[in-house]
Amino acid sequence: MSIRKGLARLLAFGVPVVAAAALLVFGLNLREPPKQTPPSERSTAVRALTVKPTEFKPRAIGYGAVQPPRTWNAVAQVAGRVEYVEPRLRSGAIMDAGTEIIRISPQDYTLAVQEAEANLRSAEAKLVELKAEEDNARRSLAIEQRSLGIKQRDLERKKELAQRGTVSSLSVEDTERAVLQQQASVLNLENSIRLFPTRIDAQRRQVDVNKTKLETARLNLARTRISLPFDARIATVDVERTQFVGVGAELAEADDIDTAEVEAEIPQDRFHTFLKLTLPKDFTVERIRSGGIKEVFKRMGWSATVRLRSNARDVTWPAQLLRTSETVDPKTRTVGVIVSVDKPYEGIKPIVRPPLVKGMFVEVEISGPPTTGRIVIPRSAVHEGRVYTIDKDNRLRIKPVKVLAEQGSEAVIESGLEMGERVVLSDLSPAIDGMLLNPFAETPEAQGAAAAAAKRKVAGEVQQ
Repeated sequence: MSIRKGLARLLAFGVPVVAAAALLVFGLNLREPPKQTPPSERSTAVRALTVKPTEFKPRAIGYGAVQPPRTWNAVAQVAGRVEYVEPRLRSGAIMDAGTEIIRISPQDYTLAVQEAEANLRSAEAKLVELKAEEDNARRSLAIEQRSLGIKQRDLERKKELAQRGTVSSLSVEDTERAVLQQQASVLNLENSIRLFPTRIDAQRRQVDVNKTKLETARLNLARTRISLPFDARIATVDVERTQFVGVGAELAEADDIDTAEVEAEIPQDRFHTFLKLTLPKDFTVERIRSGGIKEVFKRMGWSATVRLRSNARDVTWPAQLLRTSETVDPKTRTVGVIVSVDKPYEGIKPIVRPPLVKGMFVEVEISGPPTTGRIVIPRSAVHEGRVYTIDKDNRLRIKPVKVLAEQGSEAVIESGLEMGERVVLSDLSPAIDGMLLNPFAETPEAQGAAAAAAKRKVAGEVQQ
């Protein structure tokens, strides 16, 4: 009984299973095999840039601190008690040229001027007196010479009478003695007159000495008043009213505000790149010797801009290139380029436009005239002297190029690329020559945004 039940269960379960398996095999044999698709090549989407003639403006950027071109020290040239100090004379004050800032008591120097004037008048009076004495002596000499002539003629007449016996020899001797005395008087006057030119010349020299002393006294009197030689901003003050100062004491220091100078430190390689892009092929050192480096800058079309970077906004000033430093800094490997800004205190607006004050850290950009027809691509598109290009079949071609210069986020290609070629801007990893690409053009807006971002990044790295 139990065997029958087992067979019944086996038949009830096994028959449907076998039937289902048979149907499955039958259905598989009747179905068509799946269609096989040959393997296809996948393309890589990349950003592409078509090479076109580009206007390129060479530039180099450096950083430096603002310094005044002239610094004036108020030094006491005479000693005395300070009787006046300009109330505004404080560190940071701005004053006009000619403002009297310090005055030393002039009493002693006024008396010295009066004494020198009296001595000069006395010497001039003595000179007039000597000239009058010389004139009187010459007139006296003429009279004495006439008297001598009369006495000599009288002597000759008496000698003739003595020979006749009408005049005694004693009378002749008396007359001869009178002639000799007159001759002595004439000789004395002649000797005295010969000395007058020397005496007059010595007195003239004494007049000159007294004039010099008077000028010195007047100069010392003027030195008691100390005034600003130019429009200036006061840097330091080291004097108080009633203080006694000696000769050579430093009383104050002022900086010129008519112009401001900045010595911008530009990396040596960047400055060399700038020169390579701007110097004409026929440039020689003789041009600098003949016209000066400042004139050479003008002829080459170089310009400069001073820029103060801040979180709110950038403030710029047009600048003038003056000269370059004499050496390359051995520590930083930078070249110093000195520029000047005229009227750095004009157009001041609180917060919006501050003045260029001493010690302010600024950016200096020097630029050359723009050139056209150059091949300029993003610097990131150059991979160790090679550029990824796209051929007409949208396949990658790796080409070696020669880079003329690199400036910021841009690279100037000298050879290896032609106009109209497409350059890959995306990062390819791996980059296999001949691989299929799916390029899409880079819009000018995207290029400009990427360049601005790269410039800000570079500026931030330099400032840090």
